[in-house]
Amino acid sequence: MKVLFAVPSAFAHINPIVPLAGALQGAGHEVRVATHPEMTEVIRDLGLSAVAVGERDFPKANARGSDELYYRLLEQLAPDIAEGAARGTGRLPSRLVIRAFDRYYNLEPPGARGGLMADDLVAFARGWRPDLIIWDSICFPAAIAARVTGAAHARLLWSIDDFAWTRERLVERLDDPASGVTTDLMAERMLPMLERFGLEFEEELLLGQWTIDHYPAIRLRLSTGVRYVHSRPVPFNGSAVLPDWLHARSDRPRVALSLGAGIRSFFPAGTSKVLAEEIFDISAGLGLELVATLNEAQLQSVRTIPDNVRVVDYLPLNVLLPTCDAIIHHGGSGTFNAAVPHKLPHLVWKENGPYYEDIARAVEQSGAGLVIDDEGFSADAVAKQLQRVLTDASIKEAAVGLYRDMMAVPSPADVVPVLERLTAEHRRIEERA
Repeated sequence: MKVLFAVPSAFAHINPIVPLAGALQGAGHEVRVATHPEMTEVIRDLGLSAVAVGERDFPKANARGSDELYYRLLEQLAPDIAEGAARGTGRLPSRLVIRAFDRYYNLEPPGARGGLMADDLVAFARGWRPDLIIWDSICFPAAIAARVTGAAHARLLWSIDDFAWTRERLVERLDDPASGVTTDLMAERMLPMLERFGLEFEEELLLGQWTIDHYPAIRLRLSTGVRYVHSRPVPFNGSAVLPDWLHARSDRPRVALSLGAGIRSFFPAGTSKVLAEEIFDISAGLGLELVATLNEAQLQSVRTIPDNVRVVDYLPLNVLLPTCDAIIHHGGSGTFNAAVPHKLPHLVWKENGPYYEDIARAVEQSGAGLVIDDEGFSADAVAKQLQRVLTDASIKEAAVGLYRDMMAVPSPADVVPVLERLTAEHRRIEERA
């Protein structure tokens, strides 16, 4: 069968699809990857065939996007949000996902084409005629291309599925006359573009016909009515020519420091709240080697680099982490996902945002690491945490437990027959004739 992936132009979203795309190719299927133009060469260099769609620099454009729709949804869902907060299980709609949804579907001013992605995806799909479209959970126009051409289609998750949670709560409000909610803001936003392609609103245009769950923090999954296919998130962070020092033996523990590929893509100016220089200074007195995968922007506030710190602009975590004893990171799901298969203890200085808080909570609940306290931050306290992460046998044992959880999830190769079966079930052959 022909399989089209649709992903935003960010390493944090492209790298995770590579193992599944490779598994599909290995099973004899044709694979194409559609993304914004600035990342097509990256996809080509990964050994996959790229298709350019939509505007350039989508991550930057999305970071500057409007939050009007997001705040209107907050108003409609206020009772659900308040109830969750009272129970200690509260969630908010994802600002990143809602902002992307709004950018792709907002056709203001009249005649705008929503970043062109829908147009370009539909044009390519009409010519290539894929059987299955797998779309990153913020690449909503891919669902339009699937519906127009009759292809089966599935979302691919990289986080907790708070978008499905948001959608289900909104539908409940719309179905309840006492709620006072009468406007489906999502369907309303989509309508102009759907009319251009002769389509009517369907729930599957938001949630896919099914969802491939790649989210690594298994213990944090939300309960929704979505049909999920769980697939193990095999870590892939790119390829590199390996430096000589990487596999050299050392008499010191090696600790990786990573702030994630997503921060570089969506916030390229080095806007992380994690202070690299603080980590550098703390590590200097602990008799360890710190390997910091940080670029120039992320180092711009650093005045001195201690002798025990090795800075590399980029080294794929899937080649660095097998040589490490622990990892310090910002709570990104991709970084967490890369560390778990190597049974590494975590020290998390979480970035601002719910996704980072989710991963930090997974680390705490599992016992596989520690989380730095923002409010009570002190260098001495963090030094003690880092020492404990390196020496506490219970933390190491819990990290092995996370590894076992992940290994119990089907691999991408195991999932391929499931995708074949679901594609045959959902493909609208009569519409493709």
